[in-house]
Amino acid sequence: MSPAHVLEPTYRRLKNALLEGRFPVGAKLEAMRLADDFGVSMTPVRDSLNQLVGEGLVDLTPGEGFRVPLLTEQALRDILQINALLLERVPTPDRKSLEIDEGSKDTKGAYADRLAHVFRSIAANSGNRFRVHLVERINDRLHPLRELEPELWPGASQALEQIERTVRQGSIGSNRAVRAYHRNMQNLVPALIGRLNQQTP
Repeated sequence: MSPAHVLEPTYRRLKNALLEGRFPVGAKLEAMRLADDFGVSMTPVRDSLNQLVGEGLVDLTPGEGFRVPLLTEQALRDILQINALLLERVPTPDRKSLEIDEGSKDTKGAYADRLAHVFRSIAANSGNRFRVHLVERINDRLHPLRELEPELWPGASQALEQIERTVRQGSIGSNRAVRAYHRNMQNLVPALIGRLNQQTP
């Protein structure tokens, strides 16, 4: 196992690269090349890749090595369905539980980060740590796709603002807003998968 002072920054750097979509889907992640790029030995890179396998952000196939996971239309529909179930059955959040940085709404990264934050806040209100854990894993898995949502869905920012507003107000409308978001995402699945598969490094 790598020393923490080497492993943690290596893990964080690799995870951020995956979340930001810097590697195309299906791309092979070669530990030696990544180690050279990061200026570290292969051990912290391998340890980081194995940790990310456990988080669902990297696939490991015996004999083939590490790869960026492929995402099919059906797999995305399944993830969206589970996410909706996790979020729609949560009691109305405490108004003070949600704090959102309004300073950078216009960047696509900010949209994905804000959506992850509001979904985590909704899950946290349940008091169920396992629910929070699952929502966080889904947030990470869908982050590259969520960065594409504003490009493919003109109503994305308004839908996010509606979710944030209803959660802040402690409104029963937050469940409706979350449900409407997931319904729109289900309709957008083919376009999202098509756009994701077109990305190049």
